[in-house]
Amino acid sequence: MMNILKSKFLLLARQPASFIIITIVICVFAFVLGLGQQAKVPIAVYSDLKEDLTNDIVEKLNEFPLSKFTIYEEEEALRKVEDGEVDVTIHLQNEGFDLIIAPDYMEAPVLQNQLTTLYGEIMQKDAILNSFPLGMQSQVETVLNEAEQHPSFQVHYSNFSNDEGFIWDAKLQSLFGFTLYMVIYTVANGVFHIVIERRNNIWDRLTISSMSKTKIYLANLTYSFLLGYIQVALVLSIFNFGVGVNFYGGYINALIAVIPYLLCIVALSIFIASISNTPGKFNAYISVVAVPIAMIGGGFWPLEIVTSEIMQAISYISPIKYGMDLLYGVTLFGEPLTAMIEPISVLLFMTVLLMGLGINFLEKKEQR
Repeated sequence: MMNILKSKFLLLARQPASFIIITIVICVFAFVLGLGQQAKVPIAVYSDLKEDLTNDIVEKLNEFPLSKFTIYEEEEALRKVEDGEVDVTIHLQNEGFDLIIAPDYMEAPVLQNQLTTLYGEIMQKDAILNSFPLGMQSQVETVLNEAEQHPSFQVHYSNFSNDEGFIWDAKLQSLFGFTLYMVIYTVANGVFHIVIERRNNIWDRLTISSMSKTKIYLANLTYSFLLGYIQVALVLSIFNFGVGVNFYGGYINALIAVIPYLLCIVALSIFIASISNTPGKFNAYISVVAVPIAMIGGGFWPLEIVTSEIMQAISYISPIKYGMDLLYGVTLFGEPLTAMIEPISVLLFMTVLLMGLGINFLEKKEQR
């Protein structure tokens, strides 16, 4: 078994082009999609509220790292979104707010969620102040500000998916999503050797020797897993130590959390290999499968912005959904690995099911 593994890695060292190219592609696309757009998105604001309350809301809004909110008169704010100078105009009102958005603006659900949370907090504070006489409002405001700085309770979400509110990090979304998507091709490239070797009857020569078929399978599957894991660890390390992406203290846990996902992708690749008669069909099937599971699994965009209930339901069959849940859970949501039982269990179930079917089909093919 160790000799097979050694030969696989020697072959990789002699022909590393595919591994290096995919790694570079992951880094470039993750950087461009998540980190390359450092300029803040301009957003226009006009308001029916009092000037001081409007300024308070806009000041809080400008704490968002990816947007720049500017107050305009109503006509100018509407003109800017009509002329395409801004993608969004926000109309602040006493009873809520309206979003006037450009047709191609895709971040409206994210912005609406952020605004709803912030708007509720500020309006609640304003209502509390207005309930006191003018002479006491400054003192009450001081007390409220002190309470914000030093809250009596620390709230912690125990649900890793944080269903109470949509929290999103564009940098982690592009990094995790594109990494989980592209590593499918790396793992499949490792499994591809099984297809070639079986087609060229190399396995027949190995089984004639003292090497058992179990060891041959184990060596090839271990190589495919390690190939994918090395690539994921390399990419995450580059962005953690080199680019400075904030992993929210979950970098080490992220390296562990990705293991069940990679095991599932190895099993998926084995299953696809079992139904592919030729190397060409194997490559075609991998491409046909990889893109849809990335799209429906939240690899290219957050699932929270998908409004179709059908698409939300279909996402549960995608390994990438559970991979994203794991990585987001241990980083952005700060959950321990012990809280990730659900996605880990689903990925391991998929692994056992697909691996069992794949190896069974491969063995039946050999017996024909």
